[in-house]
Amino acid sequence: MATPSLKLRLHVLGSKIHKWLAIFVGVQVLLWMGTGALMSFLDLEEVRSEHVVSREQEALPADAPLPAWVANDGTLAAVTTRSLDGDAVTEVRKVDGSVSLHDPVTGRKLSPISAATAKSIALRAWTGPRTTIEAARIVDDPIGTEFRGPFPAWQVTYADEASTRIYIDAASGTLGAARSDTWRLFDFIWGLHIMDWTERDRINSWWLLLFGIGGTIIALSGFVLLANRMPRLRRRAKKSKLA
Repeated sequence: MATPSLKLRLHVLGSKIHKWLAIFVGVQVLLWMGTGALMSFLDLEEVRSEHVVSREQEALPADAPLPAWVANDGTLAAVTTRSLDGDAVTEVRKVDGSVSLHDPVTGRKLSPISAATAKSIALRAWTGPRTTIEAARIVDDPIGTEFRGPFPAWQVTYADEASTRIYIDAASGTLGAARSDTWRLFDFIWGLHIMDWTERDRINSWWLLLFGIGGTIIALSGFVLLANRMPRLRRRAKKSKLA
């Protein structure tokens, strides 16, 4: 009996490896496709229970203890004193979501914060290698998928290699989104992954649902084809036909 050639042996070995890997990897592919199709079908607001749970802020009671310069007209949600850029400030937040900063003693309004204050806040927040501030500008509209509010906000750009930007709420001085070249690459890839090339946050589009269902069918049919290649299953099928 002739000895199988090296090419034939490699072919047989490769087929066996491919077959068994297809079983193990295929199970996870099937789970990815199936669960992806299911997640695309579900309403994200319902998943988060946003349709039954309200997150609206309540107004402060009329008798709540407040600084003398704060008038409680029924629209206040919170009055807090905190640190901002090394100084104490009092933040007044209303039920409509608006925020203003004040001097804790006199009540003098301090917001919107200045460009100098925004730059100082950004430098205080930086923990990476030593860098400087390259630019700072006020933004009033969404910056693509990079930042969507609240507005107005300061866009502060660091002079680092990743072109990092940080967004600071001009009304409250709080830090918002921080974006870099790495994030922009990830955001682009994420858009391709969920098939949302514009907003990049919609995981329940019909496109994604259809492709998820299609992928699930492909994975299932692949298992059927793989089962037909299994020697034992083929022998059992032949015996059943002969019987």
